[in-house]
Amino acid sequence: MIDLIECEKYLKPVSLTSIQNPKVMKKITIAILAVLLIGFAALVVHNYKTKTSFKYASQSAEELKPEQNAQDAVNAAVNKNALVEQRKNSDLIKILPSDFVLGDKNAPVLLIEYASLSCPHCASFHRESFERLKEEYIENGKVKFVFRSFPLNQQALVSAMFARCQADDNADAKDKYFSAVKVIFKTQDSWAFDEKYAEKLEAIAKLDGMSSDRFQRCINDKSLQDKMLSARMEAANSLQLRSAPSFFANGEISEGYVDYQTIKKLIEKKLSEAQR
Repeated sequence: MIDLIECEKYLKPVSLTSIQNPKVMKKITIAILAVLLIGFAALVVHNYKTKTSFKYASQSAEELKPEQNAQDAVNAAVNKNALVEQRKNSDLIKILPSDFVLGDKNAPVLLIEYASLSCPHCASFHRESFERLKEEYIENGKVKFVFRSFPLNQQALVSAMFARCQADDNADAKDKYFSAVKVIFKTQDSWAFDEKYAEKLEAIAKLDGMSSDRFQRCINDKSLQDKMLSARMEAANSLQLRSAPSFFANGEISEGYVDYQTIKKLIEKKLSEAQR
């Protein structure tokens, strides 16, 4: 560390006459050089200590890194296993009294889909893969299918209420429900991203046989709205759902967009397990 008091005695003001004296000038020059040398030496020592400390700190961090990564991996595995157990023990991976079940109720694989009716990926699955799934697995008794609304916005909530009302108003409730879901997904581009989505959905409902008066009463039914939002919240908490679509095949989840081959692979796995 530089001693400022020691330096000051070399830097005291001197008279012009003294400066003109060669001996005085020599002393001043020596004093200035001494101060500069002391300062330079202090800077070198400081930099060395800083670099050395940083080096050891970096080494310590590197030494801890593999251990920390291993602990993180263990924590992640524990959390994942806990989530698997939580989902496995949830009643929501079973058929509920409010569900409409498509297919043979004795089929070995229960496939539950949580989807938002305004979700493009959900619509893509139903447009591109659902009919094939229905033909190859549902209609031949291998899979029983349940569709549950998981509304992610107001548009999805209103369309889900319409589908439910369409089912509740008809004797063939199950067929009407799945028919309404199919129509909603098929026409999604025309209403889901429109400010006047309710008007567009009302027009679709009329084409599907529902009167304008019934549609308005349906989407303004506070009790139905509360039930749907409550079911969504329960699924989010109990199953830790964070995205749509999400599929459960005998309790095993597949999240996000899936093509037909992906869902087929999951179903075949569960069919194989059921035969053991």
